[in-house]
Amino acid sequence: MDTALWIVQVILSTKLISSAFTHGLRQSKPAMQDAIRKRGPSSPRLLRAVAGCMLIGALALILPGTFGAADSVTAAAAAIVALLMLFSILLHVRCREKPLIIADLVLFVLSAFVAYGRWTSVP
Repeated sequence: MDTALWIVQVILSTKLISSAFTHGLRQSKPAMQDAIRKRGPSSPRLLRAVAGCMLIGALALILPGTFGAADSVTAAAAAIVALLMLFSILLHVRCREKPLIIADLVLFVLSAFVAYGRWTSVP
């Protein structure tokens, strides 16, 4: 079970880092520009804040286990990432971006699996 959790953590961390890069640094893409226009002038700052949260979450999924910290730290990070994905789902529902909703659901399930697994199955 520990190996499966590590595999999911690495996959989740990789996706969060790529999303952080897209949301924080690549806001000039046409698709991002459309979303920014819909959300208003505060949108770029919000996107950078979300990108920062994603980056911190990605690091918090990997670094505690790498340095031998308690599994509860990783479980808490995974639970916070799951909460972040729920907020992302709500935002993408409001923007009517169906493919992103499905991706967020998958990321939510993966992060909830890691949180549950680290708290219960692999203490």
